[in-house]
Amino acid sequence: MGYSHKAYSRTGNRDKNEDSYCVFTGERVLCAALADGMGGFSGGEIASETVIQAFEQALERDVMTLPVNIILYANDMILQRQKELGNKMKTTAAVVRIDDTWAHIAHVGDSRVYAFKDAKVVFQTLDHTAAQMSVEVGEITPQEIRSHPDRCVLTKALGSSDELRPSLTQLPKDSFDCILMCTDGFWGSVTEKDMCNCLSQSCSPQQWLELMQEIRDKNILNDDDNNTAIAIMKQREG
Repeated sequence: MGYSHKAYSRTGNRDKNEDSYCVFTGERVLCAALADGMGGFSGGEIASETVIQAFEQALERDVMTLPVNIILYANDMILQRQKELGNKMKTTAAVVRIDDTWAHIAHVGDSRVYAFKDAKVVFQTLDHTAAQMSVEVGEITPQEIRSHPDRCVLTKALGSSDELRPSLTQLPKDSFDCILMCTDGFWGSVTEKDMCNCLSQSCSPQQWLELMQEIRDKNILNDDDNNTAIAIMKQREG
């Protein structure tokens, strides 16, 4: 495929880690998924783990399964588990598939996907949150989302409806050279400028993640949330 990747997930100072992730690599495709279970609902960690189970099951059947279909499948599984367990578990999700031609991206909630070219952001998913809605009506700037009181108020989540509509994007393969997927516990303390500066100093996904983690750790005070990130980098020829 010509891509390398590195991922990590930390609990922070929370009692449990409700983030989940998985990366799959094949001869013609790289697929990655992450999910952030909603802590305000019982079973958030089960909901995020269900996304990864759906991801793995879908790829076992067909490695070229589109990310949107994986998310919809995961949503159906979560709704079924809500009935079985008698709770209202919910989660965000972001799924990426990079093939010979495109990067297919689908997401729900505030787990983000960024694409970079020459250490500059060329694409960013938009959060399904009340804060993002405030951006869209001109009340705040995108940069103010991180400090907005409604940053974590989701307008979409897996487990909320059987008529879920994920946001979809296709990027031509030549339009990017790196992708970053991350939960809000990561991007909430690492700005887009930080991401680009760290990328410009990095020769590998691991180095990129480590530099960003250093910045995140410096910016965290008392509320250290679960934090997860997946860094994907096009391998340099020669």
